[in-house]
Amino acid sequence: MTYTPFKMKGPSLYRNSPAKQKKDQVKIVGEQTGEIKKDKKGQKYVLQDYDTESGVMKGDTIQLSGDFPKVDNYLMGGDYHGKETKQSKKRKKGPKTYNIRTEK
Repeated sequence: MTYTPFKMKGPSLYRNSPAKQKKDQVKIVGEQTGEIKKDKKGQKYVLQDYDTESGVMKGDTIQLSGDFPKVDNYLMGGDYHGKETKQSKKRKKGPKTYNIRTEK
């Protein structure tokens, strides 16, 4: 008997694959974030609760833009691709800020 690996078909295979992630993006896991909050400008954001292998550290801010999935008042679990903001790149110390968008 020979082993045949399981092959997924369709768009779900490539949706969050590492091949689709760009070099300047980081992987953000929805289960590792806190409650959705709003800043003074009305922009929605969440705070990272744990350090991750992709470089996102506890306390980093993740700004939510576009239509994102949520459960109650939390970001829905899953993998998201985040990109560090320009203002965050200028800071040498302290927490970083990332933007995430849902893929369509």
